[in-house]
Amino acid sequence: MSLVKRLWIVIGLIILAAVFSAGIINIHSAQHYLENELRVKNLDTATALALTLSQSASDAVTVELLLSSQFDLGHYQRIEYLGPDGRLMAHRERATQPPAVPAWFMQLFPIASEPGTAVIQSGWTQLGSIQLRSDPSFAYDSLWHSALELAELFLLGGLLVGALGMVYIRRVLQPLQRVVEQAEALAERRYLEIPPPRTREFRLIIEAMNRLAHRTKVLLDDEATRLYKLKTEHEVDAHTGFMVGEVFRRNATDEIERESTNPQGLLLLVRIVNLEELNREIGRQQADRLIGLMAQQMRRALQAHTGAHYGRLSAAEFGILLPGQGDSAAVLQQLHASLLQVEHSNLLQLSYAATCYEVHSDLFELLSACEQSMAPADAERLTLPVSGGMQPSHSAREWEQILQVALHKHEFQLALYPVRGRNNSYLHTEAPARLHSSVCGETLVAGAFLPWARRQGLVGQVDLEILAQTLATVERHGHDICINLGYESVCDEGLVQRIIAMMEQSKTQAAQLWFDVGEEIAFEHPQAFACFCERLRPLGCKIGIEHLDHHVGHLARLHGLGLHYIKLSRTLVQDVGREETAQALLRGLCTIGHTMGLLVIAEGVSQSDDVPLLFELGLDGVTGSAVV
Repeated sequence: MSLVKRLWIVIGLIILAAVFSAGIINIHSAQHYLENELRVKNLDTATALALTLSQSASDAVTVELLLSSQFDLGHYQRIEYLGPDGRLMAHRERATQPPAVPAWFMQLFPIASEPGTAVIQSGWTQLGSIQLRSDPSFAYDSLWHSALELAELFLLGGLLVGALGMVYIRRVLQPLQRVVEQAEALAERRYLEIPPPRTREFRLIIEAMNRLAHRTKVLLDDEATRLYKLKTEHEVDAHTGFMVGEVFRRNATDEIERESTNPQGLLLLVRIVNLEELNREIGRQQADRLIGLMAQQMRRALQAHTGAHYGRLSAAEFGILLPGQGDSAAVLQQLHASLLQVEHSNLLQLSYAATCYEVHSDLFELLSACEQSMAPADAERLTLPVSGGMQPSHSAREWEQILQVALHKHEFQLALYPVRGRNNSYLHTEAPARLHSSVCGETLVAGAFLPWARRQGLVGQVDLEILAQTLATVERHGHDICINLGYESVCDEGLVQRIIAMMEQSKTQAAQLWFDVGEEIAFEHPQAFACFCERLRPLGCKIGIEHLDHHVGHLARLHGLGLHYIKLSRTLVQDVGREETAQALLRGLCTIGHTMGLLVIAEGVSQSDDVPLLFELGLDGVTGSAVV
């Protein structure tokens, strides 16, 4: 039985006892009052009648008339006229009519009608006496109606007190509901802190749970910070803030091969030709400082290009990957003009190279093409050949037609790839979207058509179409399926509402959906992402972060969102078999993830030999070309 029900039972019993006690006391008071009134009435009437009879007691006819008149006027049960010797001289008596009162009530509250007695005398001579008893029926009726009115009054009062008590109990127990919600959140490893209430007992409980949640969050933050520091020391060049060469190559390869991103882009190389001379002329320390300024200027020049990757390939060479960019000449001119503004730029002799890439291009071939096209910069103008010239595969108008026809003819389909857990168990199926276009006759990956859908404002319709395909696939196969959600699906309130409406129509299938959300969406739009998670949580679907890499240090910020899993970027799991630092990083991420109640899944596993090691490090699932 719940605490609320027990409180209501106790309060109800208290109210009932109070009402019953007050009712009994009031009825007894009324009973004694009526008895006293009857006694006084009997005595007064008997005295008045005795005075009247004292003037005509010798006339029997007159006595009879007076007795009859008095008896008929009042409600009397019996009137007796007794002689001086106690002999009955005359009397009137009425058969008692039972009052309209329950017998049990008269037994509980009997009204004793004490008779009134008065002496009849003439001068000093006693002529007789009068005994008179009133009929108690009207007293019972009065007492019964008073009891009913009292019961009605107490009932109304009880209802009013109950209503006020309900309001008060709800107000007092509001903190208890928050305690329950916080306890459920802790059970789900969501470490929430809530303001303590005024009620002392609840306040002590909530303060204790808040301390637990706070300490856990501090531990998570500290561990995430430690892992981020470890990752930074392992992956980032101290002088430039760029990725070290090996890490840049892994990230660039991941970006180029990932189907969900832009299918084409630009690879730039910048080389300091005279680095050895700089070290001799101004010293290594000043040369490192100059290189740091140069790196800052490169970031500043290309800050408008989202998703850029920067790496220091060697002491004198830098690589920049710009997904989605195709105008290499303009980018190189912009970069060169910006580097000319660096302090002591006149000491630098720079060479540049650029090549365009498409999805699944080989990074080493791209780097080799850049090496062959490397050209020095002349003064303020930069002229060099760009290898791998790239032309758009379709015009904007063609893309609009492709997308409109695809939406009308339902040409979007899902490519299914398994995600395996320990002992080769099944977790879910990843389902990246494909567009089998009847317009161009090509099969297009998401990274090819989504940018154009975004430009034309069709992302919402595309996402809803893919969601409909996913729900239908779940219904056919009965498997859990995971799809990717973009910025619009998470942050657009109208689109979120349409997604929820579609899922509510297929609640059974909705509970088998897994939603991948990119780390840049989750961490750069935290409020929208938190609202999205809160609204979809009741539907039973699972929400997680995909491609987790650059925001490892902020992972603890997600502790209260009720997420179900995180997917680690392939750049974190590549070469895990030969890098102890990568193993330590993955082990720490698994510790944080499991503390937060999350599954930890590795993406892009390409070596089957790495799978047992990944599970040994604590990961819960793997996906990639090595997983079947």
